[in-house]
Amino acid sequence: MAPPTSSEDKSGATGAAGAPSAGGSFVRRDQLLQIEEDVQKLWAQEKPYEVDVGRLKRPEFVHASGAPGGPATTGTPGGPLVKNKFFCTFPYPYMNGLLHLGHGYTLCRAEFPARYFRLRGKNVLWPFALHCTGMPILACADKLKREIEMKKKQELQDKKATAEEEQGPSDPTKFTSAKSKLVAKTGGLKTQWEIMASLGIPEDKIACFADANYWLDYFPPRCKRDLVRLGTAVDWRRCFITTDRNPYYAAFVRWQFLKLLAAGKISFGTRPTVIGRRELQACADHDRMAGEGVGPQEYTVIKLRVKTEELDVGFEPHAQLLQQWQQHANCPSAAKQIFLVAATLRPETMYGQTNCYVLPEGEYGVYLAFDKCRAKSDPEQQQQQQQQTLQEKLAAAAAASKAADTLEHIMTREDALAECNTVFICSHRSALNMAYQGLMPLESIGDRSQELPRPHCLFSVSGKMLLGLPLSAPLSVYQTVYALPMQTISLDKGTGVVTSVPSDSPDDFINLETLKNKIEFFAKSLGLKKEWVLPFSPVEIIEVPGLGRLCAPTLCSQLGVGGPKDSAKLQQAKEEAYRRGFYEGVLVVGPFEGLKVQEAKQLVRQQLLQQGLACVYFEPEKKVVARSGDECVVALLPQWFISYGEAEWREAVEAHLTSGHFDPHSPQTMHQFSFVLSWLKEWACSRSYGLGTFLPWTTDTDAPVLIESLSDSTIYMAYYTGGDIYGDTPGPLGLTPADLTEQFFDYIFLLRDEPPKDTKVSLENLNRLRAEFSYWYPMDLRVSGKDLIFNHLTFCLYSHAAIWKDREDLWPRGFACNGMVLVDAEKMSKSTGNFLTLEESIKQFSADATRIAFADAGDSLDDANFQRETANSAITRLFLLKNLAMDFAEQKIELREGPMTAADLLFRNEIGLCVKAAAAGYEDLQFREALKASFYELANKRDLYRQLVDKDKMHKELLSTWLEVQAVILSPIAPHISEYIWSFVLKKKGLVADADWPELPYDAVLHRKFEILFSAVEEFRRCRDKMLQAAAGGRKKGKQQQQQQQQQQQAPQLTHAVVYVAKEYNPLQQQVLTVLQRIPLVKGPQGEMEAPPDFMDYLKGAPELQEMDKNQKKDAMAFASYQMRDELKACGPSALNLRLPFSEIELLETHKQFLLSALDLKSIEFRNADDPSPADNSNCRAQAKPAKPSIFFAAAACS
Repeated sequence: MAPPTSSEDKSGATGAAGAPSAGGSFVRRDQLLQIEEDVQKLWAQEKPYEVDVGRLKRPEFVHASGAPGGPATTGTPGGPLVKNKFFCTFPYPYMNGLLHLGHGYTLCRAEFPARYFRLRGKNVLWPFALHCTGMPILACADKLKREIEMKKKQELQDKKATAEEEQGPSDPTKFTSAKSKLVAKTGGLKTQWEIMASLGIPEDKIACFADANYWLDYFPPRCKRDLVRLGTAVDWRRCFITTDRNPYYAAFVRWQFLKLLAAGKISFGTRPTVIGRRELQACADHDRMAGEGVGPQEYTVIKLRVKTEELDVGFEPHAQLLQQWQQHANCPSAAKQIFLVAATLRPETMYGQTNCYVLPEGEYGVYLAFDKCRAKSDPEQQQQQQQQTLQEKLAAAAAASKAADTLEHIMTREDALAECNTVFICSHRSALNMAYQGLMPLESIGDRSQELPRPHCLFSVSGKMLLGLPLSAPLSVYQTVYALPMQTISLDKGTGVVTSVPSDSPDDFINLETLKNKIEFFAKSLGLKKEWVLPFSPVEIIEVPGLGRLCAPTLCSQLGVGGPKDSAKLQQAKEEAYRRGFYEGVLVVGPFEGLKVQEAKQLVRQQLLQQGLACVYFEPEKKVVARSGDECVVALLPQWFISYGEAEWREAVEAHLTSGHFDPHSPQTMHQFSFVLSWLKEWACSRSYGLGTFLPWTTDTDAPVLIESLSDSTIYMAYYTGGDIYGDTPGPLGLTPADLTEQFFDYIFLLRDEPPKDTKVSLENLNRLRAEFSYWYPMDLRVSGKDLIFNHLTFCLYSHAAIWKDREDLWPRGFACNGMVLVDAEKMSKSTGNFLTLEESIKQFSADATRIAFADAGDSLDDANFQRETANSAITRLFLLKNLAMDFAEQKIELREGPMTAADLLFRNEIGLCVKAAAAGYEDLQFREALKASFYELANKRDLYRQLVDKDKMHKELLSTWLEVQAVILSPIAPHISEYIWSFVLKKKGLVADADWPELPYDAVLHRKFEILFSAVEEFRRCRDKMLQAAAGGRKKGKQQQQQQQQQQQAPQLTHAVVYVAKEYNPLQQQVLTVLQRIPLVKGPQGEMEAPPDFMDYLKGAPELQEMDKNQKKDAMAFASYQMRDELKACGPSALNLRLPFSEIELLETHKQFLLSALDLKSIEFRNADDPSPADNSNCRAQAKPAKPSIFFAAAACS
């Protein structure tokens, strides 16, 4: 054990703690870092956080009342026995970089309660693991590999191109730069080499990361190192990494999937899925660089046939279009049908088409397309699966899994021209999505590692060239409609071609009216012809009650929409038109006439699809970018998926959330879960690219199928509890991966009666592992960022409900979610210089100061704010706390002993209040409140106590108690300084981590006395300042203020005072208090009693107030508001008593010396408010009321 650091600060530093002193040193911070190192060595030696069932320090069970019980499992006269444990977890972080402040903030929301509940006598399990499953690591490794290969090729080209003297081959690990080539290939994104360098990886090590396994060797030990330095109370024996690199965990994940498959929760089929084009597999949230939470959006693509026979070859753009077409297609135009394809969400409105719109300045592609979608429909597969056995399904799925390359229908240009009799004109982005949905062929390419295939684009055209194209619009009453301009079209949404239904779309109507009204302008600027525009009027297709059969024109007229740029009113019209049209509208045309729109929508869509007039199309709702840097598309992907959203399964999860056995820790979190459960459906759980564990039922080693990263992490919390089955080598029980059979896991985790047969594992060891799971489960708390509500956390609930279907007592008991982490109110970013890894923050501020800033950052779903100034100031506070403890231990502080005085009793009571408030904060996961009580308020109470005793000095026993309490109740947040004070300075027995939470008495009456004393001093000082200002002619500014201050200094000093105390409230106030006493109080978030929100309504309706005049009512309402909001918060329910439960005059007399000193008085007199002083000619005594004395100051003695 290192000797205590000296309490003397010899640095001479007087500035901010985190900034160097004049001598350039960081003495205070460096002393804290040394303390943290010494304390961590002590913990490593004592191993306080390693817990095993059967060898626990605390009772395993306690009576429900909290009294310790033995290891029995039945009820006793003391009440039923419950597990005396707390089990918390944090989603394992991904190992593609070092941990940063975002990780640290969230994991501390488990760390703080883990330490707190240890102090409350519970057995605590706080394990940690490291996630390596998924695509990102392999994608980054492969990207780096490609960059190194490209650099080699570039160097060879440069060598051949130069006539300079021959040079030796370049070392690829000395990566200078090939930016011109790399930037071209990565679209301007940073190279992977640069990203690795920005992570602080040494240049000579970066090339090693081209091997994905190197990531697993490099980052996990560094992340563990940083968490140890942060002071986490983790049982590190249970730490593990994922993927099949860890055969123990892989066996556990395979068991989990066998259970889900047997329960009918996993199926195989074709689903629209956001995929990475380079990997040809689903790109889940954790695999994305951008677009987290984005899913596929389904459209109906309407095929608007170009009537080539009606093309006006005299119109220059059309002539150019025909010429390009014949040039590139190498065949007569009549041989292929050409379509403008428009994506719509409202196929039922196609009866009302009057035209279509394109973006004049936009670039469109002319693409070869299949006559019919080549992707196999899911209904066909479902029908086949219904008649198959489980083994047949597995065999069919295995065969389909091999066919992933059918996602890309690769053809040469010659084959594509021969195969495709259809041409689509659309945006390039939409064409790329269509190609992966069996609607278009893709070009044949060479090296896939260097480029990716694209659809066959015959040529590109501008939107201007498409204007005036004669079109056949499916279901329209017009035989021919035309392509017209619309400036608000986005090529990043849909196909870039928009159907126009002006009867029911305000956008379409306003744009068409603008074209009609300004036809001469558009004829001149864009070449529009009147016959393309003027003959077309809105068609009545849907009747909406209150809006008629032309709801868009009606709404635009009612709202006064001025034009396409009147965006606010236009948006309002669009929202109302869609809402009322869909829910209230009735179709008045076509075979489905008379049906409500919401009923007819799918029928009309099916009709269009069956007649070949439309096709189904998907695209990502927003832009999604994979970790490889490629933009993602939606593909119809044959895949294994978990059937989330299945009715009975979903209802079980919903019932658990509202059962009272689950705590979301905030109403907003519960609302988010309800929202996610309302829409979450099948989830793709298989991959062909990445790191992870293979599906247990896949047999083809040449085409293995991996379990997706969010799917292998839903019940691993159970794996933590088997403390001896982790890691790369056999643990203390000597288990090998081969021992971990399905029956092995069934016995441990499903608590099956029969132990596994034909196993080498002894029954004793099996039961030891089973006891770990049986005791620690269920999980009491899981902390997470709120983004994981949308996937991981909801998956976790679903998986527990499936695997432990009949054991709801094993389902999670609570999730606490938080917002993202800002640094100094700004998003963390390396470009702004506020991005901090945990390692950097600990070096800059120390671990405890970092943790204090985490605790102070906020406790809601809103973004948390890590303030560097808070961490900086914490350094000074912690340093001074250490010095105070050292001075006490070294007897450098003058203290007294002997009987306790009234001031001592008040201070002891305030310590008890801080203990109580800190406990409430920790219990409710309100760590800012816990920090306030355990650190700031406790220190403030000590300072006030020092003022209260004044020359009498502080009591030695009380200061010792204060230091011990400080060490214990601050230890969940700042464990190093707390342990240092406890073990190194005070030399207490055992560790602070194993101490008991302090039990100090708390008396609300004593607290009110304390509050009265110090609030009275503040109020008296304000009164004196007002008296002096009034005597000098009122408040002045500028030079007059300086003159006034000089006058006040020269005026006689107010060194004498009379304090008036009111025994009871005045009659009006007593009436109000009588009414307020009848109002039931409610329990606040910290356990305190507070006023109900509607208390003023109750007061207004009280008979007592009905008899008051206007002014009396005004006074009554003001008094009630003050008592119920301010006084109730400060003093509790006693604030509503008609009289104080003690003599206020006696209180003031007892602490007379304190008042004299605090107010710098020579004399002070205390009187009842009805007994005026002869020297007082004011009316200040009338202002006195219970707990609020008034004061009169004088320059001479008052008696």
